Amino acid sequence: MSIHVVRTLSDYPAGLIGTISALFGRTIAASHGVDWTLDVMLAEEQCAFFRRFDPDCDRVWVALAGAVPMGGLTIEGPRDPAASARLRFFILDESLRGRGVGRRLLADGIEYCRTKGWQGIYLTTLPGLDAALHLYRDAGFILKGETPGSFHGSNYAEQIYERLL
Repeated sequence: MSIHVVRTLSDYPAGLIGTISALFGRTIAASHGVDWTLDVMLAEEQCAFFRRFDPDCDRVWVALAGAVPMGGLTIEGPRDPAASARLRFFILDESLRGRGVGRRLLADGIEYCRTKGWQGIYLTTLPGLDAALHLYRDAGFILKGETPGSFHGSNYAEQIYERLL
């Protein structure tokens, strides 16, 4: 398994947005009963991220099998240097889970944020994603709160985790 880093849009691997949306859709629908609006939100937000991609502060790590994206992690750098970065779109194909790939992606994202001198990193996730929550807590993320409302037709509210740097 190779890890590819998107530093500029010329590094973008074909099919990444569709792969990430599909992985989230299948995984979260199975575990949390979300509806079709999750797919729409993921595709729209990834498209928006790449449209405003700033190589000075944004990065994407992609797990590749050959040239095929199998998962990834995105850091959306703050436009205000005194603010926190956002960790987004972190998902792996089931075949890669438990092999240390996620831990490596997360460590690389945290180290990138640290080298940029940002205040911290935050992310949103759902309760019950035990493997992901274990990774986040091991990496020093702390639960800070929940967003209001339910998540895309499910009975769950998103949780907000933060790690200071």
